[in-house]
Amino acid sequence: MKRKIIAIFSLLATVLLTGGLGCKGLSADEQAAIQPISLTYWTVYGDIDELRALAAEYSQLRTYVTVNIRQIRYDELEERLLTALADDVPPDIISIPAESIPQYLKWLEPMPRQVSVSNVYTKGTYAKETVVERVVQPMPTLREIESTFVQAVVDDAVIGNQVYGLPLSLDTLALYYNKNLLDLSGIPTPPRTWDDFQKAVEQIVRYDVNGNVTQVGVGLGTGSNVNNAADILALLMLQNGVEPIKGNRVAFHAGMEKNVSQNHKTFESLRFYTQFSDKTKKAYTWNEKQEQALDAFVRGKSAFYIGYARDFAQMSRRAQALNLEVIPLPQLNPNRPTNVTSYWVESVVEKSNKGNHAWDFVRFMTTERNIRKYVESTRLPSPVRTHVTLFQDDEVLGPFAQQVLFAKTWYSGRDADRAKRAFADLIEAYRLPGATDKKKLENDVNAVNYAAQIIQQTL
Repeated sequence: MKRKIIAIFSLLATVLLTGGLGCKGLSADEQAAIQPISLTYWTVYGDIDELRALAAEYSQLRTYVTVNIRQIRYDELEERLLTALADDVPPDIISIPAESIPQYLKWLEPMPRQVSVSNVYTKGTYAKETVVERVVQPMPTLREIESTFVQAVVDDAVIGNQVYGLPLSLDTLALYYNKNLLDLSGIPTPPRTWDDFQKAVEQIVRYDVNGNVTQVGVGLGTGSNVNNAADILALLMLQNGVEPIKGNRVAFHAGMEKNVSQNHKTFESLRFYTQFSDKTKKAYTWNEKQEQALDAFVRGKSAFYIGYARDFAQMSRRAQALNLEVIPLPQLNPNRPTNVTSYWVESVVEKSNKGNHAWDFVRFMTTERNIRKYVESTRLPSPVRTHVTLFQDDEVLGPFAQQVLFAKTWYSGRDADRAKRAFADLIEAYRLPGATDKKKLENDVNAVNYAAQIIQQTL
């Protein structure tokens, strides 16, 4: 109700100032400066209520500007943007995945050094006078962005010293666990290392007389029914010292010559990941016939789940009685921690004819103050450096917030979905047995090289 009242007063102020009831005595230039402007803003996963609250607050600052926010389905985003561009009715502001900035780059406008906007206010005690004040609003400099935001934002959103968007949040992978299942399995504290994690899974898993899994340790090991499978594999590679992609070149297949062994770090990452779906391993707990990993965890069938902070709201909504907790993801080398990111940036479409005010609203949204309001409402990690200590003790946000400083986007190209499918297919190919050890190694090398070839085509 409060937000509706704010929006109504903002609209009323706009009408008064731009409809003639508050503009008496203004020059033609001043009246032109406060002509009504309507910004169209497309978002996919943004919190609509919080975005509308920010838009209403912005309209109090720029009373002649309204922001119309529209939610677009992820699988329709590019197609609808292309149609809108062709019809000359593009959105002014658009949310895009940070990993897909190169895919959308040709349609985006880089952030200018400054924008021209207007402040409007009333002065005078008895004889009210509307004042229009032209303002040259500086935009954040590269140095300010580097000092304000975590490194992942700089790496992803700054291309050729140009800024192509700023985020409202930045997510990382963490380890969720069902405390009740750990207690029933005699595990007093959650695992802090990957070795302890593997042992915990082995201790938790239960089978029936036919060898079927009846209690899952973790939904992990396959490529088809594991949420975030590609991101988890990429994270394991990074922790093993393997860069999936360096610059514009795929790198995880480097060293796959004829004399390569299964000790290659990429193979080690695949072996650790797939052991949880390998019936010959003690850690076997999952297979391709199971439901989605997130569903199994929410239904209380799985003890662990590797996921993002955005998953928490769904878990809480679907299983309010679930005794779940979350901790930072284990690290292979605690002295050199790493994690992967998943987040969106708010960008301005180049074909918009309202770039000044579109960028001004992006600047307004992504101030430290407003990002803090947004993440407190949405319960998502903040991309702002100074916010790390603010949220590090939060039971839910803390584990994710503690990881944002060393998290990175493992993929940046023109088709993130295809790249992730290539990793999922690689996982399934690696799970296939070979007639001999030599044949298995040969098949694995071919699978890695083929995945690298597919991903390279998307860069």
